[in-house]
Amino acid sequence: MTTQTKPDITASEEITIASPKFAREDVACYLRTHSDFFTHHSELIETLTIPHETGEAVSLVERQIEVLRNKNKELDRKLHQLITVAKDNEKVSRRLHALSLAIISVKGFDETLTVIQELLHADFPGTKVNLLLFEALPSTKAQDCNPIEASVLKSKMVQDLFSSRRRGVAFLTKRQVENVFNFKVEGDKKPIRSSAAVALKKQQQLGVLFLGSTDANRFQSGMGTLFLGNLGEIIGAKLQQFVVS
Repeated sequence: MTTQTKPDITASEEITIASPKFAREDVACYLRTHSDFFTHHSELIETLTIPHETGEAVSLVERQIEVLRNKNKELDRKLHQLITVAKDNEKVSRRLHALSLAIISVKGFDETLTVIQELLHADFPGTKVNLLLFEALPSTKAQDCNPIEASVLKSKMVQDLFSSRRRGVAFLTKRQVENVFNFKVEGDKKPIRSSAAVALKKQQQLGVLFLGSTDANRFQSGMGTLFLGNLGEIIGAKLQQFVVS
């Protein structure tokens, strides 16, 4: 009769079972899909600490409160920004509406240009207003309303202004300002330091409105063009009535 002996396994030969390894992404994924995990294991919350930016450790609850507080601040900032934009748009709408009502009943060409000048000076206090008109419109004796020169008409500035890629508004460079306004405001020694050009058109190109200011920051790249763009469309629609056939 033979006897079986158990194999002699020394400590160094013990078989170890590898424990499963979880990546951090696996844990994060699990917690995202089981958001109530800490509700059922609330005892773990007390053992968790998260390093703070200052180097101190804070509890998970404190960290959550801080994150929520920061999110609320960001939401408040965005809401305030939206309210500000809405108020600005309302002001723009009212100004354009008032201008439209003021010029809609004017009949004569010179009278229309004079009213436009008066309204723009009232809307942009201290601003120089120049209207350069194309050949499609009749000649006029209205102040600061002149035929556009051929050199200006063919300039890149005017060509870009009427390009379909733009809204019909451009902010002039220092050299362009000097060419348009001849350096100085009438009756004043202060030079024009910033200017905006607005395309006037309807069915065709009718002219360019130039607004100049002695304030270097009054008209500059980066500012909104909603008001100026709509202003150009309204004036263009009115001037279209006087196109020479």
